[in-house]
Amino acid sequence: MANINKYRLLTRGDLDGLVCAVLMKHLDMIDEIKLVDHPSDMQLGIVKVSDHDISTNLPYVDGVHLAIDHHFSEAMRNKKNDKHIIDPDAPSAARVVYNYYGGKKRFPDFFDDMMIGVDKADSGEFSRDEILFPKRWALLNFLIDQRTNIESRRDFRISEEQFKFDLIDYCSKMTIDEILELGDVKERSKVYFDYEEKYKKQLETYATIHGNIVVLDLRQKEIRYPGNRFVIYALYPQCNISVLLRFEPESGITIFSVGKSIVNRTSNVNIGEIMLSYGGGGHRAAGACHQDDPDAADRVFKELLVALSDKKQFGKFK
Repeated sequence: MANINKYRLLTRGDLDGLVCAVLMKHLDMIDEIKLVDHPSDMQLGIVKVSDHDISTNLPYVDGVHLAIDHHFSEAMRNKKNDKHIIDPDAPSAARVVYNYYGGKKRFPDFFDDMMIGVDKADSGEFSRDEILFPKRWALLNFLIDQRTNIESRRDFRISEEQFKFDLIDYCSKMTIDEILELGDVKERSKVYFDYEEKYKKQLETYATIHGNIVVLDLRQKEIRYPGNRFVIYALYPQCNISVLLRFEPESGITIFSVGKSIVNRTSNVNIGEIMLSYGGGGHRAAGACHQDDPDAADRVFKELLVALSDKKQFGKFK
């Protein structure tokens, strides 16, 4: 039977979500962790919640004990609520958790490096060299980001879920350099670097330029090589927005992942606001949405090209 003084943590399986779990475990506030792959599963009711749940880095839904987040679209979507702790100006949801529960008064100095790493990763504050030659927290971030697609390339010793649960424990007591030397991490980093050139070649083959937007449409591609989502910005520095389209055969949905270039920072659109209008969400600089119907996906794609285009070119949607 669950301890009534503790909670189940609902969080995403990216670096931000895992660091949220590290912080909550340190406070001894949780007795279970559930990783939620698709944030929309919260809004659709696929993930059943109760007042025994705390959610981090996920959309707010009624019924949870507390929700902690930093997505701009969530601040727009929801009215002010004492159970919804949100700071859209924070670089990561983990930083909101850290600040809300007391910061340095409650957490050890050992966590400082981790917090700097997650802030940088979730806000996309990478240099061109960090994109093309990732190390330390940047590398770990890319290895566990589902958009990197590492887990599809081989059968690893342990499952993706167990790997992430283990990382939560490792991050609480090991340095990032020690973590990167662990066997389960090294076998994933080997896959990452083994496919590095094939991934760049795939980007160069299938990327198309639409004004200020670079589009990578992989809906019809059976093979998608592993690689980090920021490489496209280094390859196409003239573009300030990227749109990735991919199709999930299991669910039948088309996913749109949109981001501002971290190399060319000239776009002034609010991506989270645009994604919210299509049932998704995100930050000012990145977001996602999905469509169940392929015809609707084609329509949304065309509309996004207009909404995301520089005002000087299309004169629409700032």
